[in-house]
This record gives sequence, structure tokens and C-alpha cells, in this order.
Amino acid sequence: MNFRKIKISGWQFELSDDFPAGFPAGTTDTFIDGRRSFFVKLPSSKFANVFKFNLLFKGKVYNLILKQYLNRSVIDAFKNLLRPCRSQRAFKAGLMLKRYGFTSPDAAAAGKKTIAGFPIRNFLITCEIKDAVQLYKMLDMDTPQKQQLISQFGRMVGRMHAQNIFHGDLRLGNVLVKKVNDEFEFVFLDNERTKKFVNLPQKLRLKNLIQINMSLSDAHKPVFLDAYLAQQNVKIDGEKLAARIAAGVKKRLAAKKIKTV
Repeated sequence: MNFRKIKISGWQFELSDDFPAGFPAGTTDTFIDGRRSFFVKLPSSKFANVFKFNLLFKGKVYNLILKQYLNRSVIDAFKNLLRPCRSQRAFKAGLMLKRYGFTSPDAAAAGKKTIAGFPIRNFLITCEIKDAVQLYKMLDMDTPQKQQLISQFGRMVGRMHAQNIFHGDLRLGNVLVKKVNDEFEFVFLDNERTKKFVNLPQKLRLKNLIQINMSLSDAHKPVFLDAYLAQQNVKIDGEKLAARIAAGVKKRLAAKKIKTV
């Protein structure tokens, strides 16, 4: 996927050359060509605004998601002077995941607005993932394929870590699932802190695994871990790793004041 850089009135954009030709679309005549629908606000953290909207272009409707990143503090704002802003990091990390065979939403555009070189706004527009459900919701459903789902997800995360990629926030709300033929497809969201290392730091490996295990039942944790370990290209003591994950989960639950047995 190629992107072209454009500067307009203090805004700096990276626009996909594949949009609209390479993006899935439907047809409708409910509003004027070249116009967008109203923004529909979606749930998000307090440090972002997320909206869903449709764009009609040359007779086709594109379902898009706009994420506006908000500064978490004054320090965060000054950091944007020294490094790419959050939308740029998420944009680049999403492309990196695709290069290594993982799925993230197709990016239509990323942009930021600056005044005297100081970034004041930044956003990312991606294609909506149709017919997908957040992974934690899928785990709450009564489905006979749950074991298959967890095993496939374990293999997927195992492959990611085997390629020294750390996901910045691998809570299961940041993973979408959709069924493609007889397999599950996993789409990784919220990629601004996702990063590839020469060697994956063990503390980051553990962080991702704890995040995942916070949402797994005791019966499904070994299913996930066995599938995960089968993808590793370095020797890992499964029992010791499971004990460290369990300790990390217990610590997080205690911090949330959730009692464990």
C-alpha cells in the first residue's frame, strides 16, 4: 500500500493511493456524491475520540472509522515535538503488522495539524472491519468452536512474539475476530505502541500474555499457552512461564480490588 504526502493549511496528510479503488465498498444513493454522513461517536478511552462515518464517492459508499488522539498531559504534547505523534505511530505500526503477515485495519489517511511546528491535533482514518466482534465478547458467547478460537489466537500471538513483535495494548477489546471459511481471522487495533524489536524483551512478552490471560477462563489458559509455545523458536519453560503469568494476573486483579480464589 502506497501513501502520498499532502500539506494543506497547517495540516500534514498521508493519503492512501489505494483509496477508494482498493477499499471494500457498497452502493447507495442516499446522500450526495463526495459528501460524508454524520459522525457517530463510538466508545473510547478518555484520551481519544472515535467516530464511525460513511463516505460516498463515485457511486460507492465506504464505511470508515476516524480516531482523534488527545494529549494525555502537557508533557505528552511536548513529546510530540520530539517524536511522531500517536496517530503517526499507530499508522506506521499498522503497516508494519501487515508486512509481517498480521491483520490491522486498512488505513485511508493519517494527519496532524501544527501551529509554528507544534502539533495540536492528529487523527487516523481506517476502513471499518465488517462482521467482526471484539475477542472478549466472542469468548463470552456459547459456541462449540471456542476451543478452536483460543488455540488459533494462541498460535497467532505466538507467531507475533516469535517475530519479535510486541503489541502495545493486547487487551482482548483491541482484537477483532471474524470467521473466514473454517478459520478465525484476528484484527489488531490500537497499535500506537506496537513495536518490532531485534529481540523481544521478556518483560514485554509477559505483559502481553498477562493482558490476554486476564480474560481467559482457567480451562482455556493452558489451551492458549500450548498453542502459543508451539510457535516459539527459542526454548521456553512452559511451567515457569505459566506461573509468572498467573502471578501477574493475580497482581493486576488485586490492584483492581477483584478477589481471586
